[in-house]
Amino acid sequence: WLSPDCAKKDRARACRQLMRAGSGTMGGMDSEFVVQCPYCGEPVEIYLEPDVRGTLVQDCEVCCNPWHVRVSGRGDDRTVEVSRADE
Repeated sequence: WLSPDCAKKDRARACRQLMRAGSGTMGGMDSEFVVQCPYCGEPVEIYLEPDVRGTLVQDCEVCCNPWHVRVSGRGDDRTVEVSRADE
C-alpha cells in the first residue's frame, strides 16, 4: 500500500526515467505522451486521441495549473509541446 503522495512520487520517478531514455511516447503507443509541466516541473503522462491536432488547454495533474498543449504531426510523427496558459 502506498499513500497518495508516495504513489505520485513513484509515478513521477517512472516518467522521469522514460524522459531520460529519450522516449516521446509511453509503451510504444502514439497516444500517450510524457510532458514536463512548465509550472511545477514534474513529468506528467497525458493521453491524446490519435486524431487530435492543434492547440488545447489542459490542467496539470500535479499542480492543477493550466497548460496550452500544442499537437502537431500525424501518427507516429506527432509532437506535443506544453507551455504556460497564463502568458
